[in-house]
Amino acid sequence: TAAAPAATATTAAGAAAVFPTAVSSKYSSLSAGKARMNTCLDQYKANKTGNGNGGLKWIQKGGGYYSECNKRLKGG
Repeated sequence: TAAAPAATATTAAGAAAVFPTAVSSKYSSLSAGKARMNTCLDQYKANKTGNGNGGLKWIQKGGGYYSECNKRLKGG
């Protein structure tokens, strides 16, 4: 499996969560939204083995890993 580039992030929700810094080039043929989702999902799965998700679930009330990751990849 290919690991997406990652950077450590500190937020109130996910103090130790690791997020990708850019959309993976392997998803360049998809729409922007789907490319971001798949890039985030790859990183989420890679993080699971080392507790790199900062206690965040993929989707949870108040913003989960996907919400935070998508926001960062959009540049927000």
